[in-house]
Amino acid sequence: MHAAVILWTPLSAEQVLAGFDDQIYPDYESGEVAGIPVLLEKTENGKKRVVRINSTDLAHFLNKNVYPGLLT
Repeated sequence: MHAAVILWTPLSAEQVLAGFDDQIYPDYESGEVAGIPVLLEKTENGKKRVVRINSTDLAHFLNKNVYPGLLT
């Protein structure tokens, strides 16, 4: 199911959407760190940062060696 949004404004569509295509989106990939499935973001210096732990095992969230923000 999709929700429709109506934007009531005196501005033209070009003005509202100006710069929308210029956004830079992070480069994400799935991977594993210490055997735990994670979502990784590629950084500018070639390393990868853990963005999210992709697991349903609660023990993975308690592992002090794997956490969001960790550079690998």
